[in-house]
Amino acid sequence: MRYLPASYHKPLLPNGRHPPIDWQIYGFICSNCWPLAAHITKARYIVDIMVTIAQFMSESMVLIGEGIVMHDNLDNISFVCTVLAPNLILIEMMLRAYNIIYRRSSFRKHIEEFYKKIYVQRTWNPDLFEQIRRQQLPTKYSTCTYIITLVTYVYVPISGLIKNERLVPFPIRFSFDYTVPWPRYLVFLAMSIWTGFAVVGPLVAEPNLLAMQILHLNGRYSLLLQDLRKISKESIVEHERLKGKDTLLVTQRFRYRLFEIIRRNVELNEFAKSLQEQYSFRVFVMMAMSATLLCVLGFLTATLGLTAQNIRFVSWIIGKVVELLIFGRLGTTLSTTTDELSTSYYCCDWEDVILHSTDAEENKKLMKLIALAVHLNSNPFRLTGLNFSVVNYETVVSILRGAGSYFTVIYAYR
Repeated sequence: MRYLPASYHKPLLPNGRHPPIDWQIYGFICSNCWPLAAHITKARYIVDIMVTIAQFMSESMVLIGEGIVMHDNLDNISFVCTVLAPNLILIEMMLRAYNIIYRRSSFRKHIEEFYKKIYVQRTWNPDLFEQIRRQQLPTKYSTCTYIITLVTYVYVPISGLIKNERLVPFPIRFSFDYTVPWPRYLVFLAMSIWTGFAVVGPLVAEPNLLAMQILHLNGRYSLLLQDLRKISKESIVEHERLKGKDTLLVTQRFRYRLFEIIRRNVELNEFAKSLQEQYSFRVFVMMAMSATLLCVLGFLTATLGLTAQNIRFVSWIIGKVVELLIFGRLGTTLSTTTDELSTSYYCCDWEDVILHSTDAEENKKLMKLIALAVHLNSNPFRLTGLNFSVVNYETVVSILRGAGSYFTVIYAYR
Protein backbone atom coordinates (compact mmCIF):
# COMPACT_ATOMS: atom_id res chain seq x y z
CA MET A 1 0.00 0.00 0.00
CA ARG A 2 2.99 2.31 0.05
CA TYR A 3 2.36 2.93 -3.66
CA LEU A 4 -1.07 4.45 -2.98
CA PRO A 5 -1.57 8.23 -3.01
CA ALA A 6 -1.71 9.85 0.43
CA SER A 7 -5.48 10.38 0.17
CA TYR A 8 -6.12 6.62 0.34
CA HIS A 9 -6.11 4.62 3.54
CA LYS A 10 -2.90 2.74 4.26
CA PRO A 11 -3.25 0.07 6.98
CA LEU A 12 -0.44 -0.43 9.46
CA LEU A 13 0.90 -3.42 11.36
CA PRO A 14 1.30 -3.27 15.18
CA ASN A 15 4.96 -2.27 14.67
CA GLY A 16 3.88 0.77 12.62
CA ARG A 17 5.05 -0.60 9.26
CA HIS A 18 3.00 -1.07 6.12
CA PRO A 19 2.01 -4.71 5.51
CA PRO A 20 2.93 -6.51 2.28
CA ILE A 21 -0.06 -6.19 -0.05
CA ASP A 22 -0.71 -8.52 -2.98
CA TRP A 23 -1.09 -6.72 -6.29
CA GLN A 24 -4.60 -8.14 -6.69
CA ILE A 25 -5.84 -5.94 -3.84
CA TYR A 26 -5.13 -2.84 -5.92
CA GLY A 27 -8.13 -3.86 -8.03
CA PHE A 28 -10.32 -1.99 -5.54
CA ILE A 29 -8.91 1.26 -6.93
CA CYS A 30 -10.39 0.50 -10.37
CA SER A 31 -13.92 0.90 -9.01
CA ASN A 32 -13.11 3.56 -6.39
CA CYS A 33 -13.85 1.05 -3.60
CA TRP A 34 -10.71 1.31 -1.51
CA PRO A 35 -11.34 3.45 1.61
CA LEU A 36 -10.08 7.00 1.72
CA ALA A 37 -7.80 8.18 4.49
CA ALA A 38 -9.48 9.16 7.75
CA HIS A 39 -8.64 12.84 7.27
CA ILE A 40 -8.84 14.19 3.72
CA THR A 41 -9.45 17.64 2.32
CA LYS A 42 -12.90 18.79 1.27
CA ALA A 43 -11.69 19.13 -2.33
CA ARG A 44 -10.52 15.49 -2.35
CA TYR A 45 -13.87 14.40 -0.96
CA ILE A 46 -15.70 16.28 -3.74
CA VAL A 47 -13.43 14.67 -6.36
CA ASP A 48 -14.25 11.27 -4.89
CA ILE A 49 -17.99 11.94 -5.19
CA MET A 50 -17.61 13.13 -8.79
CA VAL A 51 -15.58 10.04 -9.72
CA THR A 52 -18.24 7.77 -8.18
CA ILE A 53 -21.01 9.57 -10.09
CA ALA A 54 -19.07 9.35 -13.37
CA GLN A 55 -18.43 5.65 -12.77
CA PHE A 56 -22.12 5.03 -12.11
CA MET A 57 -23.04 6.88 -15.31
CA SER A 58 -20.58 4.80 -17.33
CA GLU A 59 -21.89 1.53 -15.91
CA SER A 60 -25.51 2.61 -16.38
CA MET A 61 -24.77 3.51 -20.00
CA VAL A 62 -23.42 0.03 -20.69
CA LEU A 63 -26.29 -1.58 -18.76
CA ILE A 64 -28.94 0.30 -20.75
CA GLY A 65 -27.16 -0.26 -24.08
CA GLU A 66 -26.93 -4.01 -23.45
CA GLY A 67 -30.58 -4.10 -22.41
CA ILE A 68 -31.63 -2.51 -25.71
CA VAL A 69 -29.49 -4.97 -27.68
CA MET A 70 -31.06 -7.96 -25.91
CA HIS A 71 -34.57 -6.56 -26.40
CA ASP A 72 -34.00 -6.14 -30.14
CA ASN A 73 -32.66 -9.71 -30.54
CA LEU A 74 -34.99 -11.80 -28.39
CA ASP A 75 -35.46 -14.28 -31.24
CA ASN A 76 -31.73 -15.15 -31.16
CA ILE A 77 -31.15 -16.78 -27.79
CA SER A 78 -27.45 -17.46 -28.43
CA PHE A 79 -26.75 -13.78 -29.09
CA VAL A 80 -28.92 -12.72 -26.16
CA CYS A 81 -26.86 -14.96 -23.84
CA THR A 82 -23.65 -13.47 -25.28
CA VAL A 83 -24.85 -10.04 -24.11
CA LEU A 84 -26.53 -11.37 -20.95
CA ALA A 85 -23.30 -12.78 -19.48
CA PRO A 86 -21.47 -9.41 -19.13
CA ASN A 87 -24.79 -7.79 -18.23
CA LEU A 88 -25.30 -10.13 -15.26
CA ILE A 89 -21.79 -9.69 -13.92
CA LEU A 90 -22.14 -5.91 -14.33
CA ILE A 91 -25.32 -5.92 -12.23
CA GLU A 92 -23.67 -8.15 -9.63
CA MET A 93 -20.54 -6.02 -9.37
CA MET A 94 -22.50 -2.77 -9.24
CA LEU A 95 -24.41 -4.11 -6.23
CA ARG A 96 -21.21 -5.33 -4.56
CA ALA A 97 -19.02 -2.33 -5.42
CA TYR A 98 -21.52 0.33 -4.34
CA ASN A 99 -22.14 -1.57 -1.14
CA ILE A 100 -18.40 -1.27 -0.43
CA ILE A 101 -18.45 2.44 -1.32
CA TYR A 102 -21.45 2.98 0.95
CA ARG A 103 -19.66 1.19 3.83
CA ARG A 104 -16.15 2.51 3.22
CA SER A 105 -15.85 4.10 6.65
CA SER A 106 -16.57 0.81 8.47
CA PHE A 107 -14.56 -1.06 5.82
CA ARG A 108 -11.53 1.08 6.69
CA LYS A 109 -11.88 0.26 10.39
CA HIS A 110 -12.34 -3.42 9.55
CA ILE A 111 -9.15 -3.53 7.49
CA GLU A 112 -7.23 -1.63 10.16
CA GLU A 113 -8.39 -4.09 12.82
CA PHE A 114 -7.43 -7.04 10.64
CA TYR A 115 -3.83 -5.94 10.17
CA LYS A 116 -3.39 -4.94 13.82
CA LYS A 117 -5.01 -7.92 15.54
CA ILE A 118 -5.50 -10.83 13.13
CA TYR A 119 -2.81 -10.71 10.44
CA VAL A 120 -0.06 -13.28 11.06
CA GLN A 121 3.31 -11.72 10.27
CA ARG A 122 6.14 -13.72 8.74
CA THR A 123 8.57 -12.60 11.46
CA TRP A 124 6.21 -13.71 14.23
CA ASN A 125 5.28 -17.18 12.96
CA PRO A 126 7.11 -18.10 9.72
CA ASP A 127 5.61 -21.59 9.45
CA LEU A 128 2.01 -20.47 9.79
CA PHE A 129 2.61 -17.50 7.48
CA GLU A 130 4.00 -19.80 4.79
CA GLN A 131 1.10 -22.21 5.22
CA ILE A 132 -1.42 -19.39 4.76
CA ARG A 133 0.49 -18.05 1.76
CA ARG A 134 0.28 -21.44 0.03
CA GLN A 135 -3.44 -21.72 0.79
CA GLN A 136 -3.99 -18.32 -0.86
CA LEU A 137 -2.42 -19.36 -4.17
CA PRO A 138 -5.54 -21.05 -5.67
CA THR A 139 -7.55 -17.86 -5.12
CA LYS A 140 -4.87 -15.75 -6.79
CA TYR A 141 -4.65 -18.06 -9.80
CA SER A 142 -8.43 -18.39 -10.22
CA THR A 143 -9.04 -14.63 -10.20
CA CYS A 144 -6.42 -14.18 -12.93
CA THR A 145 -8.91 -15.78 -15.34
CA TYR A 146 -11.06 -12.64 -14.97
CA ILE A 147 -8.16 -10.57 -16.23
CA ILE A 148 -7.93 -12.82 -19.29
CA THR A 149 -11.64 -12.23 -19.88
CA LEU A 150 -11.18 -8.45 -19.60
CA VAL A 151 -8.31 -8.54 -22.09
CA THR A 152 -10.50 -10.31 -24.65
CA TYR A 153 -13.15 -7.60 -24.32
CA VAL A 154 -10.67 -4.73 -24.50
CA TYR A 155 -9.18 -6.31 -27.62
CA VAL A 156 -12.50 -5.82 -29.47
CA PRO A 157 -12.14 -2.04 -30.10
CA ILE A 158 -8.43 -2.50 -30.87
CA SER A 159 -9.22 -5.04 -33.56
CA GLY A 160 -11.96 -2.71 -34.82
CA LEU A 161 -9.50 0.14 -35.28
CA ILE A 162 -7.23 -2.17 -37.25
CA LYS A 163 -10.18 -3.00 -39.54
CA ASN A 164 -11.23 0.67 -39.67
CA GLU A 165 -14.35 -0.08 -37.58
CA ARG A 166 -15.55 1.79 -34.52
CA LEU A 167 -16.38 -0.86 -31.90
CA VAL A 168 -16.73 -0.89 -28.13
CA PRO A 169 -15.87 -3.80 -25.80
CA PHE A 170 -19.51 -4.73 -25.11
CA PRO A 171 -22.44 -4.98 -27.54
CA ILE A 172 -24.55 -1.85 -26.91
CA ARG A 173 -27.16 0.04 -28.91
CA PHE A 174 -28.99 3.34 -28.56
CA SER A 175 -31.53 5.36 -30.56
CA PHE A 176 -28.63 7.41 -31.97
CA ASP A 177 -25.34 6.49 -33.60
CA TYR A 178 -22.67 6.74 -30.90
CA THR A 179 -19.84 6.03 -33.39
CA VAL A 180 -20.09 9.45 -35.05
CA PRO A 181 -18.70 11.97 -34.70
CA TRP A 182 -15.27 10.81 -33.54
CA PRO A 183 -15.28 12.67 -30.15
CA ARG A 184 -18.60 11.05 -29.22
CA TYR A 185 -17.24 7.62 -30.06
CA LEU A 186 -14.15 8.23 -27.91
CA VAL A 187 -16.37 9.20 -24.96
CA PHE A 188 -18.45 6.01 -25.26
CA LEU A 189 -15.32 3.92 -25.77
CA ALA A 190 -13.70 5.39 -22.65
CA MET A 191 -16.86 4.82 -20.62
CA SER A 192 -17.10 1.21 -21.79
CA ILE A 193 -13.46 0.45 -20.99
CA TRP A 194 -13.79 2.15 -17.61
CA THR A 195 -16.81 -0.06 -16.90
CA GLY A 196 -14.78 -3.16 -17.77
CA PHE A 197 -12.02 -2.24 -15.33
CA ALA A 198 -14.56 -1.17 -12.67
CA VAL A 199 -16.12 -4.64 -12.89
CA VAL A 200 -12.98 -6.79 -13.05
CA GLY A 201 -11.02 -4.75 -10.46
CA PRO A 202 -13.10 -5.66 -7.39
CA LEU A 203 -13.89 -9.05 -8.96
CA VAL A 204 -10.18 -9.82 -8.59
CA ALA A 205 -9.51 -7.88 -5.38
CA GLU A 206 -12.38 -8.85 -3.10
CA PRO A 207 -12.01 -12.66 -3.28
CA ASN A 208 -8.29 -12.33 -2.51
CA LEU A 209 -8.89 -10.00 0.43
CA LEU A 210 -11.70 -12.15 1.83
CA ALA A 211 -9.67 -15.36 1.42
CA MET A 212 -6.71 -13.73 3.17
CA GLN A 213 -8.87 -12.62 6.08
CA ILE A 214 -10.53 -16.03 6.46
CA LEU A 215 -7.18 -17.86 6.35
CA HIS A 216 -5.48 -15.58 8.87
CA LEU A 217 -8.53 -15.72 11.16
CA ASN A 218 -8.54 -19.51 10.91
CA GLY A 219 -4.79 -19.49 11.66
CA ARG A 220 -5.39 -17.46 14.81
CA TYR A 221 -8.13 -19.85 15.94
CA SER A 222 -5.76 -22.78 15.29
CA LEU A 223 -3.09 -21.19 17.49
CA LEU A 224 -5.74 -20.68 20.16
CA LEU A 225 -6.60 -24.39 20.04
CA GLN A 226 -2.92 -25.33 20.33
CA ASP A 227 -2.47 -23.15 23.42
CA LEU A 228 -5.65 -24.56 24.92
CA ARG A 229 -4.39 -28.12 24.59
CA LYS A 230 -1.18 -27.22 26.48
CA ILE A 231 -2.66 -25.02 29.19
CA SER A 232 -3.19 -27.72 31.85
CA LYS A 233 0.25 -29.29 31.52
CA GLU A 234 2.02 -25.94 31.51
CA SER A 235 0.13 -24.76 34.61
CA ILE A 236 0.97 -27.90 36.56
CA VAL A 237 4.63 -27.82 35.50
CA GLU A 238 4.94 -24.15 36.43
CA HIS A 239 3.28 -24.78 39.79
CA GLU A 240 5.69 -27.60 40.62
CA ARG A 241 8.66 -25.50 39.55
CA LEU A 242 7.63 -22.46 41.63
CA LYS A 243 6.30 -24.34 44.64
CA GLY A 244 7.42 -22.52 47.77
CA LYS A 245 8.49 -19.43 45.81
CA ASP A 246 5.04 -17.84 45.58
CA THR A 247 1.57 -18.31 47.04
CA LEU A 248 -0.35 -18.92 43.81
CA LEU A 249 -2.46 -22.06 43.68
CA VAL A 250 -2.32 -24.32 40.65
CA THR A 251 -5.96 -23.48 39.86
CA GLN A 252 -5.11 -19.77 39.92
CA ARG A 253 -2.25 -20.28 37.47
CA PHE A 254 -4.60 -22.22 35.23
CA ARG A 255 -7.30 -19.55 35.47
CA TYR A 256 -4.90 -16.73 34.60
CA ARG A 257 -3.81 -18.59 31.49
CA LEU A 258 -7.40 -19.45 30.65
CA PHE A 259 -8.45 -15.80 31.07
CA GLU A 260 -5.85 -14.80 28.48
CA ILE A 261 -7.05 -17.46 26.04
CA ILE A 262 -10.68 -16.41 26.51
CA ARG A 263 -9.70 -12.77 25.96
CA ARG A 264 -8.07 -13.73 22.65
CA ASN A 265 -11.09 -15.86 21.82
CA VAL A 266 -13.46 -12.92 22.34
CA GLU A 267 -11.20 -10.72 20.20
CA LEU A 268 -11.31 -13.26 17.37
CA ASN A 269 -15.07 -13.64 17.71
CA GLU A 270 -15.49 -9.87 17.48
CA PHE A 271 -13.49 -9.77 14.27
CA ALA A 272 -15.50 -12.70 12.88
CA LYS A 273 -18.64 -10.70 13.64
CA SER A 274 -17.15 -7.70 11.80
CA LEU A 275 -16.28 -9.99 8.86
CA GLN A 276 -19.89 -11.17 8.71
CA GLU A 277 -21.23 -7.61 8.80
CA GLN A 278 -18.89 -6.46 6.04
CA TYR A 279 -19.41 -9.30 3.58
CA SER A 280 -22.93 -10.56 4.33
CA PHE A 281 -24.69 -8.63 1.55
CA ARG A 282 -21.91 -9.09 -1.00
CA VAL A 283 -21.67 -12.83 -0.33
CA PHE A 284 -25.45 -13.09 -0.77
CA VAL A 285 -25.31 -11.29 -4.12
CA MET A 286 -22.42 -13.46 -5.32
CA MET A 287 -24.13 -16.70 -4.30
CA ALA A 288 -27.56 -15.64 -5.58
CA MET A 289 -26.36 -14.75 -9.08
CA SER A 290 -23.75 -17.48 -9.50
CA ALA A 291 -26.17 -20.19 -10.66
CA THR A 292 -27.70 -18.00 -13.40
CA LEU A 293 -24.31 -16.72 -14.53
CA LEU A 294 -22.81 -20.22 -14.71
CA CYS A 295 -25.87 -21.40 -16.64
CA VAL A 296 -25.43 -18.65 -19.25
CA LEU A 297 -21.66 -19.20 -19.50
CA GLY A 298 -22.13 -22.96 -19.80
CA PHE A 299 -24.71 -22.46 -22.54
CA LEU A 300 -22.38 -20.18 -24.49
CA THR A 301 -19.49 -22.62 -24.13
CA ALA A 302 -21.66 -25.53 -25.30
CA THR A 303 -23.23 -23.75 -28.27
CA LEU A 304 -20.39 -21.56 -29.53
CA GLY A 305 -17.62 -24.11 -29.02
CA LEU A 306 -14.07 -23.79 -27.74
CA THR A 307 -12.82 -21.26 -30.28
CA ALA A 308 -10.28 -18.49 -29.83
CA GLN A 309 -13.10 -15.96 -30.14
CA ASN A 310 -14.98 -17.49 -27.21
CA ILE A 311 -12.02 -18.08 -24.90
CA ARG A 312 -13.48 -15.33 -22.69
CA PHE A 313 -16.40 -17.54 -21.69
CA VAL A 314 -14.19 -20.58 -21.08
CA SER A 315 -11.78 -18.68 -18.81
CA TRP A 316 -14.70 -16.97 -17.13
CA ILE A 317 -16.54 -20.19 -16.25
CA ILE A 318 -13.32 -21.85 -15.02
CA GLY A 319 -12.55 -18.90 -12.76
CA LYS A 320 -16.09 -18.77 -11.38
CA VAL A 321 -16.32 -22.49 -10.60
CA VAL A 322 -12.87 -22.59 -9.00
CA GLU A 323 -13.66 -19.46 -6.98
CA LEU A 324 -16.87 -21.01 -5.62
CA LEU A 325 -15.08 -24.25 -4.72
CA ILE A 326 -12.31 -22.32 -2.95
CA PHE A 327 -14.73 -20.31 -0.85
CA GLY A 328 -16.71 -23.45 -0.08
CA ARG A 329 -13.52 -25.01 1.28
CA LEU A 330 -12.52 -21.88 3.22
CA GLY A 331 -15.97 -21.51 4.79
CA THR A 332 -16.07 -25.18 5.76
CA THR A 333 -12.55 -25.04 7.23
CA LEU A 334 -13.30 -21.98 9.37
CA SER A 335 -16.60 -23.34 10.69
CA THR A 336 -14.92 -26.68 11.50
CA THR A 337 -12.15 -24.95 13.43
CA THR A 338 -14.53 -22.78 15.47
CA ASP A 339 -16.76 -25.80 16.08
CA GLU A 340 -13.86 -27.46 17.89
CA LEU A 341 -13.51 -24.61 20.40
CA SER A 342 -16.33 -25.47 22.81
CA THR A 343 -15.24 -29.12 22.94
CA SER A 344 -11.59 -28.11 23.34
CA TYR A 345 -12.38 -25.95 26.38
CA TYR A 346 -14.13 -28.86 28.03
CA CYS A 347 -11.36 -31.29 27.05
CA CYS A 348 -8.42 -29.09 28.12
CA ASP A 349 -7.63 -31.44 31.07
CA TRP A 350 -8.95 -29.01 33.67
CA GLU A 351 -9.80 -32.01 35.86
CA ASP A 352 -6.05 -32.72 36.21
CA VAL A 353 -5.61 -29.24 37.66
CA ILE A 354 -8.42 -29.83 40.15
CA LEU A 355 -6.73 -33.08 41.24
CA HIS A 356 -3.68 -31.01 42.23
CA SER A 357 -5.83 -28.49 44.11
CA THR A 358 -7.17 -28.64 47.66
CA ASP A 359 -9.08 -25.36 47.59
CA ALA A 360 -12.78 -26.11 46.94
CA GLU A 361 -13.65 -22.45 46.34
CA GLU A 362 -10.96 -22.07 43.68
CA ASN A 363 -12.16 -25.27 42.05
CA LYS A 364 -15.68 -23.83 41.80
CA LYS A 365 -14.34 -20.65 40.16
CA LEU A 366 -12.39 -22.74 37.67
CA MET A 367 -15.40 -24.87 36.72
CA LYS A 368 -17.58 -21.77 36.28
CA LEU A 369 -14.96 -20.26 34.00
CA ILE A 370 -14.84 -23.45 31.92
CA ALA A 371 -18.65 -23.41 31.64
CA LEU A 372 -18.53 -19.76 30.53
CA ALA A 373 -15.90 -20.54 27.87
CA VAL A 374 -17.93 -23.47 26.54
CA HIS A 375 -21.07 -21.30 26.35
CA LEU A 376 -19.10 -18.53 24.60
CA ASN A 377 -18.29 -20.91 21.75
CA SER A 378 -21.54 -22.88 21.67
CA ASN A 379 -22.33 -21.54 18.18
CA PRO A 380 -19.49 -21.97 15.66
CA PHE A 381 -18.87 -19.12 13.23
CA ARG A 382 -20.34 -19.50 9.77
CA LEU A 383 -19.98 -16.85 7.08
CA THR A 384 -23.43 -16.33 5.56
CA GLY A 385 -25.08 -14.18 2.94
CA LEU A 386 -27.76 -12.20 4.83
CA ASN A 387 -28.25 -15.32 7.02
CA PHE A 388 -29.73 -17.00 3.94
CA SER A 389 -26.88 -18.95 2.35
CA VAL A 390 -23.94 -20.39 4.29
CA VAL A 391 -20.52 -20.34 2.63
CA ASN A 392 -19.58 -24.04 2.62
CA TYR A 393 -19.25 -27.01 0.30
CA GLU A 394 -22.94 -27.90 0.53
CA THR A 395 -24.03 -24.47 -0.71
CA VAL A 396 -21.51 -24.54 -3.57
CA VAL A 397 -22.73 -27.98 -4.67
CA SER A 398 -26.32 -26.70 -4.60
CA ILE A 399 -25.33 -23.73 -6.79
CA LEU A 400 -23.59 -25.96 -9.31
CA ARG A 401 -26.58 -28.31 -9.41
CA GLY A 402 -28.92 -25.37 -9.92
CA ALA A 403 -26.74 -24.05 -12.73
CA GLY A 404 -26.85 -27.50 -14.35
CA SER A 405 -30.65 -27.57 -14.12
CA TYR A 406 -31.00 -24.11 -15.64
CA PHE A 407 -28.56 -25.07 -18.38
CA THR A 408 -30.63 -28.13 -19.29
CA VAL A 409 -33.78 -26.02 -19.61
CA ILE A 410 -32.23 -23.24 -21.69
CA TYR A 411 -30.36 -25.71 -23.91
CA ALA A 412 -33.60 -27.59 -24.61
CA TYR A 413 -35.37 -24.31 -25.39
CA ARG A 414 -32.71 -23.53 -27.96
